[in-house]
Amino acid sequence: METSPLGQISNRLNGVIKYLAAFLLAAMTILVFLQVLFRYVLNAPLDWSEELGSFAFVWMALLGASIGLKRNEHPRLDLIINLFPPKMQKIIAGSYNLAILFFLAVLFIFGARLTITMKSQLTAALGYSVSFVYAVLPISAAIMFIHLAIQTVGLFVKTDQEKKN
Repeated sequence: METSPLGQISNRLNGVIKYLAAFLLAAMTILVFLQVLFRYVLNAPLDWSEELGSFAFVWMALLGASIGLKRNEHPRLDLIINLFPPKMQKIIAGSYNLAILFFLAVLFIFGARLTITMKSQLTAALGYSVSFVYAVLPISAAIMFIHLAIQTVGLFVKTDQEKKN
């Protein structure tokens, strides 16, 4: 399924997200360093660095979750699932994926509503719309939905090797 056009889109999207998450991690590290430097060494704290660092952390965490989901590293009980025959394991994995897809759809809908609702509220230090922070909810939900939908379809599409058996 990874060589299909949808799989290639998922792979490219994941590649972009990896770089964005790495950039956010680097930015967050620099911001925290600057915050400590200015506060304790120069005795002139930066008002905005903590807020921006927190926002970078939220974005990094939710985008990082999409990377984990793409790698099929979402939480599940493999020990119990492995007790079942392979066909039943696929059905259980598909059921898990459908439940997660439902949750992601709900997260997307309510995250989009929250983002729109918060557009007039401004952050304390930076004065930007809070909706920029909340926008990560529908964005990350959509990215995770794409990855997981492709994986779920891949569970039930027979590979050439399975067709030969």
